[in-house]
Amino acid sequence: MRRARALLMAATVLALVTGCTTVRMTGTSRSSIEQRLLVRALERAAARLDQRSLQGRRLRLEMFGLTPDHVFARDFFRARLQARGLDVTSAADAEITLQIFATALAVDTADTLLGLPSMQAPILAVPIPEIALFKWERSRGHAEVQVYEYDAAGRFTGQRPDARGESRYNRFTILIFISFSVSDIDKTPHDAP
Repeated sequence: MRRARALLMAATVLALVTGCTTVRMTGTSRSSIEQRLLVRALERAAARLDQRSLQGRRLRLEMFGLTPDHVFARDFFRARLQARGLDVTSAADAEITLQIFATALAVDTADTLLGLPSMQAPILAVPIPEIALFKWERSRGHAEVQVYEYDAAGRFTGQRPDARGESRYNRFTILIFISFSVSDIDKTPHDAP
């Protein structure tokens, strides 16, 4: 009788623990956290872009990258530079063409788990949920650009210092139930490192 009660209690606890989690898949190719990480990294890279010698001159931007995100990044940089008072145009009569190469534009993730990962019991094919005594999930947004300058005739006139931006989002789980996050994605480029 005692054994039956113990088994019933264990089954009840297991059912309650597995029934407390809902997994939702994002409907977009990037989650909102990933999108915010990329935008903050781009924002910080744009803030570090040297623009002193560009004031009062008509500019045209061309951006190249290894991922489709470079199209968004080009328009984002255009808007940021215009907001800083630069004359950015798409016309062919620009005095300067800036070729911007997005050498890094990505979100990297890693995690550390002290506990038991989720798995399926080998004989009964019953799913066993993750049991995290301590879990640290790290997401990092990275934006790095190299900027090359050309005159109206298409001659190379110089390279600007590389501009980098990073953003961070950390999720922690302690003793299965205690979860919280630490992030810098809500900080402006001037507040963040």
